[in-house]
Amino acid sequence: MEWIIINTVNCFLGFLIWLILGVLIDNVQLKPNLAFYLILFILPGVVIGLSQWLLLVEKIPTISWLWILSNLPGLYLGFISTVVACFFNWAFLINLLQVNHELTQTFLIGSIGGAIGGAVGGIITGIIQHLLIRKNFYVNRLWIITSTVSWSLSWSLGWTVALMIAFHSPIFNAIFKAVGSFSGILYHSNFEFGVPFPLFGIIFGFVNAIITGKVLIRLLRQSKQTHS
Repeated sequence: MEWIIINTVNCFLGFLIWLILGVLIDNVQLKPNLAFYLILFILPGVVIGLSQWLLLVEKIPTISWLWILSNLPGLYLGFISTVVACFFNWAFLINLLQVNHELTQTFLIGSIGGAIGGAVGGIITGIIQHLLIRKNFYVNRLWIITSTVSWSLSWSLGWTVALMIAFHSPIFNAIFKAVGSFSGILYHSNFEFGVPFPLFGIIFGFVNAIITGKVLIRLLRQSKQTHS
């Protein structure tokens, strides 16, 4: 349960901090470009990795501090892969199927793009984390497979739901406009672009933690039996 709570809360907070900081920088007329926002992706990656490491080090005292950085490559390459997959999905699949309904378009873009990007990010993260924990567990390829499946599923669900809510929910749009009008950031394109990320973070953290948490418990039990 701790693993699920920590991952869900910190995935949300990590992307929320990224969004707020990006908007604040944009508000002071620094005019950051896309590369700058990608660099800021370090924030959610470190927040997620640090929270995981602080919990894991209680169970596995010898686990490397490099776990804190283990999510970064997967987040970067997963996001880039998602963008590329969404573009091709839009350019070819949606046009091929002649999908005109906006909700259906959003569903296809989020689910397929998220699944592909999540799989890329998951296998990269799984390999890195596998190398960090293989001295503590006999994990074989289990953690890599688990990470790939959990990231792919959680990214697919996460992006689908986040995009649906952010761009098609009347209630959310009303809240978004109210907050934007109050804070003066309603028409910031960077804010609108970043809004789905914290929503995505909640689902990504929750679903990913459920799947990886079960495998982690199994590995911890096997480790105790081996050393007993």
